[in-house]
Amino acid sequence: MTKKSRASISSLISSIHPARASEALAGGVSGSTRPDHRSHRLALIAARALALATLGQNVHAATLSPLSCPLDDSLRWVLCVSVLVGLMLLAVFLWLEAMDHRASAVRVARTMERHGSAGMPELAESGPRAIVRLARAINNVRRRQAERDVAHLDVQAAYAHDLRTPLTRMGLRCEMLEDHALREAMERDLAQMRELVEASVASARLQRSVAEPLQRVDADGLLGNLMRDYREAGLAVALDGRIGRPVMACPLALRRVLANLIDNALRYGSDVRVCARVDVTSLVLAVVDSGPGIRPAQMEAVFAPWVTAQQGDAEDKAGSGLGLAIARRLARSMQGDLQLQNRRSGGLEARLTLPLVVA
Repeated sequence: MTKKSRASISSLISSIHPARASEALAGGVSGSTRPDHRSHRLALIAARALALATLGQNVHAATLSPLSCPLDDSLRWVLCVSVLVGLMLLAVFLWLEAMDHRASAVRVARTMERHGSAGMPELAESGPRAIVRLARAINNVRRRQAERDVAHLDVQAAYAHDLRTPLTRMGLRCEMLEDHALREAMERDLAQMRELVEASVASARLQRSVAEPLQRVDADGLLGNLMRDYREAGLAVALDGRIGRPVMACPLALRRVLANLIDNALRYGSDVRVCARVDVTSLVLAVVDSGPGIRPAQMEAVFAPWVTAQQGDAEDKAGSGLGLAIARRLARSMQGDLQLQNRRSGGLEARLTLPLVVA
């Protein structure tokens, strides 16, 4: 503060109450003055000093008494401006707080919409306090749901596994039937029951793979090992293309999805091959065959559990209807997708898309 400003303030204080000016600045007030009068007087002095220092105007404070504080135009203007600035700052703060809440809520919503119920990663517990609490609650619910799903799958697999024993006993007793036609009918029923039991066991095992964490996978090495297993089993499956980059996936789930698609192709068609290609940000693995394909009306329906496709004269080879449903769920748990498409040259193409590792 300059000497001129200090002199102006001193003259202002002297004009307010000449007898008490020096005592007020020094902080000393006579013992007969009551505390509320002293506080009122100090507030009056400070207000007048602020008005003079801010506006540089000569305020006629001598007309004011220490016990009454009428406001003139200049002081009223200062107070109004101060209140207005305070309200503007509060409005800006509240607006920024609302925008922060909105951005955090949109981020959480996009994460949930992008991944859905399967394969959704842990939500980031950051941002405003309310959003952090919401993300933590969603993560807790997700973990508890995953634990319940795992327990349910274990029970399902146990029941399905235990059904193998009575089915085996029924098959042995069926061979003792003397009626040939009745024995064949019973054997067909038992074969279907075994297939459903094996599908239930495989379903539980496959869905357990959903809980696998995503990691960098050498897709070329995985495909090479899978092709070698089929060749050793005497099955002709060709591999076209090479990836040359890692992929984000679950190794066990990826192998099971490809094996499921290849087994379906071998069941319904011939000339089975796996075609690998790389797009801008994704890996595409297409399992193609030369079979009858799938009717267009059933292209999406076959991904529902227990639904089998009617594929021409191969209807008697239909399985349990769980394979494609589980394969798509596993694909989406790896942040990918599985689609079916009839080939123009005949046959079916099962196209698995997975994200590449960003360098």
